[in-house]
Amino acid sequence: MDPLKSQVEFYLDLCMQLVRCDPLSICSSRDLAKDLETLSLRTQSEGLSFLTKTLPSLGRALDLGLTTLVFSVPRAFRRAHGNRSIPAFLQAYFNTIFDESGRLREDSTAGAVRHLRQVLFFAYKLEVPFSLSEVSNKIEAFIDVEKNLVDEQYSFPEDLSLDLAGRITEEIFRGFDPSDILPRHGPGAVATGERLEEKWHFARLYNQIHQVFPYYDYYVVGKGCELLDRKDWYKSLERLETGVAKLVAVPKDSRGPRLISSEPLEFQWIQQGIGRKLATFLEEGSNPLPRERINFTRQDINARLALDSSLTGENATLDLSDASDRVSLALVRRVFEKTPRLLRALEAVRTSATLLPSGEVLPLKKFAPMGSAVCFPVEAYIFWVLIVASVVRVKSVPLSVAARRVYVYGDDIVVPSSWASLSIQTLESVGLKVNVLKSCLTGNFRESCGTDAFKHEVVTPARLRKPWSASPGDGTAFAAYVSLANNLFARGYLAASESIWKKVVECYGVIPYGTRRSSFPCRILQNPVDAVAMNRKLRFPWRWNSRYQRIEFKVLSLRNRGRLTELDGWSRMLRNSVFPGLLEPSRVVSPRSTFVKRGWVAVY
Repeated sequence: MDPLKSQVEFYLDLCMQLVRCDPLSICSSRDLAKDLETLSLRTQSEGLSFLTKTLPSLGRALDLGLTTLVFSVPRAFRRAHGNRSIPAFLQAYFNTIFDESGRLREDSTAGAVRHLRQVLFFAYKLEVPFSLSEVSNKIEAFIDVEKNLVDEQYSFPEDLSLDLAGRITEEIFRGFDPSDILPRHGPGAVATGERLEEKWHFARLYNQIHQVFPYYDYYVVGKGCELLDRKDWYKSLERLETGVAKLVAVPKDSRGPRLISSEPLEFQWIQQGIGRKLATFLEEGSNPLPRERINFTRQDINARLALDSSLTGENATLDLSDASDRVSLALVRRVFEKTPRLLRALEAVRTSATLLPSGEVLPLKKFAPMGSAVCFPVEAYIFWVLIVASVVRVKSVPLSVAARRVYVYGDDIVVPSSWASLSIQTLESVGLKVNVLKSCLTGNFRESCGTDAFKHEVVTPARLRKPWSASPGDGTAFAAYVSLANNLFARGYLAASESIWKKVVECYGVIPYGTRRSSFPCRILQNPVDAVAMNRKLRFPWRWNSRYQRIEFKVLSLRNRGRLTELDGWSRMLRNSVFPGLLEPSRVVSPRSTFVKRGWVAVY
């Protein structure tokens, strides 16, 4: 059997199990049969795209109806007989949310919304192989955005509050030292091609970086002593004025690939240092204005606000389209013009062009594309300070009040609903684009930082993400499907959960029990004592570890392939000083090399 066809049948079966669940018990046998027939026939006719693209289009229409209070049936779906405002597919549940005119019912329930979103968005995030045409379309869109960005000569209108944003920036970053950083390598690929240990052998000296972050201070651990010892290496460095990034396509979801900027090795090294310093300073620093309002590690803050506002309507959630690609260098220069040392450092680590897959080198007017380590902290700060400055200037709100009411995590923005219109106007006036279809300004639906909420209840669906693999050694698929089975079980979709467990057991064998704190893929129980009892009942080998005073079981765990490092001398010292907490300093771990192996582990 064709592997892809068997996968589609597996995904279809899971979707049908979700529909059959009927958690509110409101479907007649006839309606249920019709829904299952539609699901089956259209998947057989249209293939995987019906599950990954067509069903999510109905889900997006549902979300839009929840925020605008009026539902409109997408073209891809037939309308219910006698009710042209409701789709025939899953009409029993749509009827409990919208009335005959398509308006949101006051008595609509989170339970109905949760079930619809679970069915409709289940396969939306599935990482399917992307075609050359999809990559081409993404690149064309990237180039189009770039062409429409403002350049250095552009003069922003005087009434945009940019001067105030600059003064706020000056106050916030007073005392910030951009030279006091600890560089490091990132997890991703680099444009210059080095992998694993090769990353510790720098081969180029970029004058753009060297003028601000001298090589003898930031690329060696022994400073002058090391340079004396490695004169030949230092003289052999290729001297370049600036670097060129590389645009690469990586799997994202059913909508196609994501474009990531792969930065040159020496650029990535310093970017990581200054990017981490900025993020820590803004999120946890001494200045109270941005602290816990601009976040990089805590998604729960925005998530909680979204959940609460789905009931109170106090806050609106804003979503930006192509957020990082629309932040121009000209805008960054205006916002940071009163902090010249920081601006100089940011420009020093910015690649000014990127290599397209076609071989063309595209000069960049954007500050930094996704993939640069300074992209995320700089864009988040700019979104925050622009909105805050605009609210202070237009609404005469004190800075201390405005700063504490605006929350940003990347391009997920939460603002008071009464400031939403002004916030959108401000962001779009500098070339950014608010995705109105994904922004939640009215109604009882909110989404931010992975939390979808309706009337103060979480309606986030469990999602199929990784393609199924029948390989017993594929640790990534193993972990993904164990997690999915647990998530569906927790949401009450017992049959779908059991279908996944059956598939996993056929491939990997009996799955042990554990808790959410367990370090191995397992069936989750609340009580660790119960998990221990179940594992002993299933006759997993066990032992008493006297050193840690705990029972351990020999079960399938996740491992990463690696080998002993070949680094030595100064390069090895640099690696160990940058990562002082390495558990195995002599071991090199290969990225994306997760596999399954039996080992002794504790339930908790």
